[in-house]
Amino acid sequence: MSPFEGVAALLGCGAARPRVAPAAGSLVFVCEPADARVTIDETDLGPCALWSTRGVALPAGTHRLVVSREGYLPMESEVVPDGRRVTVRAVLRRVPE
Repeated sequence: MSPFEGVAALLGCGAARPRVAPAAGSLVFVCEPADARVTIDETDLGPCALWSTRGVALPAGTHRLVVSREGYLPMESEVVPDGRRVTVRAVLRRVPE
């Protein structure tokens, strides 16, 4: 064991960590209404306004996207990241009475 490896082990730096898949792209959201909720792959990410400036990183593969709010018809889509930062514009329509 090298001195560097010994110090790293002592500090806990050598502990096994789960590997996170690198981002294959990211999404930013612009929604009307702004308090619509963003769900990706059945994980609620909170209000759209949180994601209007910072991007949601996506790993490679197909992802199911839903933007919804009570009283409005949801916007549903599938996305496949292509390495770029993409703006998702969701204008929800009220549920007809």
